[in-house]
Amino acid sequence: MNINQTKTPIIDTLLKFDKLNPDYYCMPSHHRGSCADESFLMLSDTILKYDLTETPITDDLHEPEYAIAEAQQLAAELFGADKTFFLVNGTTCGNEAMIISSVHEGDKILISRNCHKSILMGLIISGATPIYIEPEKSSKLNTFGSISPQKVEQAFKENPDIRAFILVNPTYYGICSDLKAIADICHSHNALLLVDEAHGAAFSVSDKLPLSAMQSGADMCSQSIHKTAGAMTQSSMLHIKGTLADISKVDSALKIVQSTSPSYILMASLDAARHRLAVNGKYDIEHLIKLSDYIRNGLNSIDGVNCYDKHSDTEVFDFDRTRIVFSIDNKCGFDIFDELFNNYNICAEMADDFNVVLILGPSDSIMQANRLIAAVKKIANKKESSRNSEFSMPAIPSMALTPRAAYFSKTESIPLEKAEGKISAEIIAPYPPGIPVIYPGEVFTADIIEFISDAIKEKRHIHGFSDKTMQTVKICIN
Repeated sequence: MNINQTKTPIIDTLLKFDKLNPDYYCMPSHHRGSCADESFLMLSDTILKYDLTETPITDDLHEPEYAIAEAQQLAAELFGADKTFFLVNGTTCGNEAMIISSVHEGDKILISRNCHKSILMGLIISGATPIYIEPEKSSKLNTFGSISPQKVEQAFKENPDIRAFILVNPTYYGICSDLKAIADICHSHNALLLVDEAHGAAFSVSDKLPLSAMQSGADMCSQSIHKTAGAMTQSSMLHIKGTLADISKVDSALKIVQSTSPSYILMASLDAARHRLAVNGKYDIEHLIKLSDYIRNGLNSIDGVNCYDKHSDTEVFDFDRTRIVFSIDNKCGFDIFDELFNNYNICAEMADDFNVVLILGPSDSIMQANRLIAAVKKIANKKESSRNSEFSMPAIPSMALTPRAAYFSKTESIPLEKAEGKISAEIIAPYPPGIPVIYPGEVFTADIIEFISDAIKEKRHIHGFSDKTMQTVKICIN
């Protein structure tokens, strides 16, 4: 094979995307720089001049004393935290740090089953034993809804030695749980509440959005500032409040999972995003709410189109109304997603079998919204495409080994159809719903094998297979 070292495929692809210049409803929410804070745009023309390391005046992320320390303090004040850490390895490392600073080998941690796969990495590092809890199922969205406080209380009754509970709030779809009630339950059992708040960074600056994790009494939360608050991709924060979380342990954990060569450009974008939220955040949220309501009303006026709001959805406690989630009767969400991009130059954030998800940004306009509404109307009037009839998930399987024990076990690969009763050595998550049907250490059931097999036949996206043909699975052996 001849390798052409003169090629620059990533740069070429980025330039191609820029030339297409699509309407962009994806993260990061600065939407290709169109609504980045002016302080950061001042660096953009000569960005490499600011790609620095630790110098006598630029401070040190791992031992901050002045510039970075002050920036983190400003963020803590804005987000209502006692302590804030900047993250340059994304919310993934924040989730890992929350887990490994809170629970250790043999400790039990309650985990929402729809959590991000970074939670598994935290479990492997910490050695903790997961106890899973499943959210309610939203028939309106055909996906998981909120976590019921009653289920949380029941989990503690069955496992009174649970040390912490981690959940995602809001979900990718903007769905929120009753964090205030859940925090009270956790604290009554002397357990920490940890929140993956990747999609909720803007909640704290507007009373028209759901309560943030810090406002609700959570002990720690990680936020993808790039997803909804305008920082560069991979730029996140970890917030701590109260006395239950051990700040020194969190600091130590971050030294394990964060780069020792942090990007000053990413840290600058966090500082700039915090500045914009503090100065313009309320105005930006007002604009986003008005625009999202306009889009929602426009889409719901189209025959066969359903743009989600939480009215009459009893499985959802609250909803981020700036998030647009819509479906078209009898049309596959993946097909709608592709048609929007290929035929109408509109880039959505993601799709599942039923829904398409859009992330709005402060620079988005009514003109863009009208193009979106017109495109969806044309798609809705076309011939139907096939999709599954309803959202379903197999039951959570039994756990034979902790994720850490499974990760370090000897393994072998066997055909998927022969895996019933065997212990999985890998995580498998079909999209939709993008939620693991089996974690390392859990036992394959007939229902899980059938669910995965159907997903393969339907050519759905599936994460986790070591075998890229998806014919065999890795299992743990003695």
